[in-house]
Amino acid sequence: MYKKYFPILLAASFALNAMEPSEEIKTGIKNLAPTAVVSSASETPIDNVTEIIIEGPRTGDVYYISDDGKYLINGSIIDTTSRKDITEERKSGLRKEVIEKVGVDSRINFYPDDMKYHLTVFTDIDCGYCRKLHTQIDEYNKLGIGISYLFYPRSGLNSPSFDKAQTVWCNDDRKTALTNAKSGVELEPKKCDNPIKDHYLTGQAAGVTGTPALILDDGKLLPGYLPPQDLLNRLTMLEAQ
Repeated sequence: MYKKYFPILLAASFALNAMEPSEEIKTGIKNLAPTAVVSSASETPIDNVTEIIIEGPRTGDVYYISDDGKYLINGSIIDTTSRKDITEERKSGLRKEVIEKVGVDSRINFYPDDMKYHLTVFTDIDCGYCRKLHTQIDEYNKLGIGISYLFYPRSGLNSPSFDKAQTVWCNDDRKTALTNAKSGVELEPKKCDNPIKDHYLTGQAAGVTGTPALILDDGKLLPGYLPPQDLLNRLTMLEAQ
């Protein structure tokens, strides 16, 4: 079994004490966006500044607002002593929660015998760099990197890319079907109960905007393709931090 080496960043960054947003904060948000709903509010390390998350399809959108509701801040909080990006750590914690809701049986897994690192990869069968990544899946595995695929058809739910993902899922041998589809093989269309829509919505909630999107088990997002050795170097560097 692979080692879960990343800390739970939600707890490691700073103590987020959830609370009910004040009437001043609610009023401030209503003045900006009358239909917006604050789904959560938490303390921050900065006096008189509250973290808020606006209800919507994306769980990783973190904002800050002055406690009097007058000023909304769309940006990052960085600890100048530790140099940690507190906002990105918070977003990683939120992504982690979203990804963990997807069960192992709802993924297509390519695992090595000795898995040292694990990533969830949002993929689109028609994406060029997704195909390039998959042609090297054996190399990732040889380096101890396990990959769990979730589908993210970039053109949407009612699209040829979605249909191709559905066909792969509905094959008895999904791993072979995925490899063939990414190689350009036209598979016989199939339909069945499948989690492709859930994959897509999970990707949206996690803040995925393109493919391949690589998400570590701590929720950190690495957008875009990385060659096997480069990815290993990146994971090793992150482990050492």
